[in-house]
Amino acid sequence: MLNEKRVKHMVKLALYETKNGKEEIKASGFYKKDYVGVNVLRTVVWMTIGYVFLTALLLLSFAHMLIEDITMMKGIFLIVFIVVLYVGLLITYIFASKRFYKEKHKRAYYQVKDFKKNLEELETMYEKEDVNE
Repeated sequence: MLNEKRVKHMVKLALYETKNGKEEIKASGFYKKDYVGVNVLRTVVWMTIGYVFLTALLLLSFAHMLIEDITMMKGIFLIVFIVVLYVGLLITYIFASKRFYKEKHKRAYYQVKDFKKNLEELETMYEKEDVNE
């Protein structure tokens, strides 16, 4: 015989698992420091790749203007500007991603904690049903 309360509980758990449970369970399996560190490193790598491509694209787009009126001072200024902009963006991305992934891990940890509690409740429902039969 089907227990309606137990079925609703199972549906709730299954919805969580299919919606965002897989990612949250995976995230909560890491220590916070490791999870944040790996994701900040990923962010830095992808930001660097994007910055290099964007800078190369812009330099190629304006190559005719640069070649026509480049001087040693303008060249040095351009290189310093590119490096300073990169470092500024890098620092900004590091702090933003660190904060984002700390919050994401914290949220995942508590969601998975609730999920495990609900699984235990479901197990208790099964045990009560086994005792009653």
